[in-house]
Amino acid sequence: MQLSEHFSLEEFIRSDTAKQLKNDNKPTPKHLEHLKITAAGFEKVRALLGGQPLEITSGYRNPVVNKAVGGTPTSAHPMGYAGDFRHPELTPLECARKLRDSGLEFDQLILETSRKIVHISFDPKARRMVGEQKKGPNTPIVWKLP
Repeated sequence: MQLSEHFSLEEFIRSDTAKQLKNDNKPTPKHLEHLKITAAGFEKVRALLGGQPLEITSGYRNPVVNKAVGGTPTSAHPMGYAGDFRHPELTPLECARKLRDSGLEFDQLILETSRKIVHISFDPKARRMVGEQKKGPNTPIVWKLP
C-alpha cells in the first residue's frame, strides 16, 4: 500500500525486532491515518534534501515493538507520527541542519549521532524542537544542533 507518491506502508512498518518477536507491527486504522500524514511530511523532507530516495530505518512501532527497541513510552513512533532515516549522499548532520533551517513544519527533529540517523516527527503539535542525541535510545537529548 502506498502512503504517498514515494513512500509505502511496508517501509514504515518494517522491523527486524518485530520479526524476531513474531509481531506483525500492523498499525490500527487511526495510526494508519497518522502514517499518511508522516509520509506526506517525508515527501517534503525528500524534496528539501534534493529529491533522492531516503532509507527509512524505523517508522511505526506498535507499543510492544517500541518497548523492545528501547523507545520511550511518549515516542511519536507508536502513534505513527515519526520516522528515522538516512540520506544516500548527505550526512545526518547535513540533513538535520537543512531541515532545521527550512520552513518545514515538524514536531521534533533529532540528530541521533550514535546511530547515524535523523529522527523526524510530524505530530500536529508542530513545536519545531531540534536536538541531538549522542548515545542512543534512553539517553539525554540536547535541544540544539552542533
